[in-house]
Amino acid sequence: MQIVIMHGKEPFLMKMFTDDFATVLETEHGEIERIIFDGETTDLASVLDEVRTFDLLMRFKLVIVDNADTFLVDKGSGVKSTRKAMERYAESPVTNAALLLRATTWRPGKLDKAVEKVGLVYKLQSLNEPDAVRWCVARCEKEYDCTINPQGAQLLVQRIGLALNRLDTELQKLSAKVAPNTIISKDDVSEMVGLSKEEQAWEIQSVVLTGNEGVAMTKLIELLDVSRQPKELLMWSVVDLTRRLSAASTMMANGSSDGEVRKTLKLFGDGGNRMVAVAKKKKPSQLAKLFTHAVAVDAKTKSGLLDGRRGLETLTLQICREVR
Repeated sequence: MQIVIMHGKEPFLMKMFTDDFATVLETEHGEIERIIFDGETTDLASVLDEVRTFDLLMRFKLVIVDNADTFLVDKGSGVKSTRKAMERYAESPVTNAALLLRATTWRPGKLDKAVEKVGLVYKLQSLNEPDAVRWCVARCEKEYDCTINPQGAQLLVQRIGLALNRLDTELQKLSAKVAPNTIISKDDVSEMVGLSKEEQAWEIQSVVLTGNEGVAMTKLIELLDVSRQPKELLMWSVVDLTRRLSAASTMMANGSSDGEVRKTLKLFGDGGNRMVAVAKKKKPSQLAKLFTHAVAVDAKTKSGLLDGRRGLETLTLQICREVR
């Protein structure tokens, strides 16, 4: 593995596989020296000089170039000279060092074919939600000697997102919280991991769908004044509610089943049930008009013709009256 190209958008996996690679090198060569360059600021000569120069203590070197995609874009006279120079190096790499090129994005080319003869080209796969849930379960068992049930892992992913760094941090906190027990439940996640700002904003949808003006206005004030949610995020959530109501009503009028509507519009839980129920009771023309009105109110707040808070309050009341 004299040259390795590693690319992908997940920094946690990038670090983990880099450490794994370094461990393999240490097993084979003993203590190694790790040198890191930033491909956005370094040049070809500096990297190749480092790779070709022996360590003073005769240690094996792992030379890492971050932002390698930028590094390979020539900063001098020839557009392709840096990449071509790397292709030539890959034909006869040194034996006293390994070169690791890391990048979030990567454009395959002749360099990949040359590297595959002496090393590896590896793409880090981004995880989807089910993958992230399984990763959380496995990570708990491997690193923290505890178990998180699938429901708890799913809730954690829903609240934190797919960033493995953040998920790992929360898993560490949860494992410490339940100790000396070794099981993390869904209730533990609910207690320890707060709602994200996006989730707090979505809370307004379920409340508005009840049609209760008093409760909806109380929740809106709480989100604005206590949780300090951005007016823009709340407005987007309210407008999206009218969009999905209109789309659901139109789909049903065209013969779509409840299941098809739920799957297409991603309607889940009690909120999804309520949205389907409202869409069944209203004519598509009524909900389309409501959606058009919501878009117009949003446009006025963005252009400064209407105060954002005032626009949110009036639109919330209008939707409550329509769905009630």
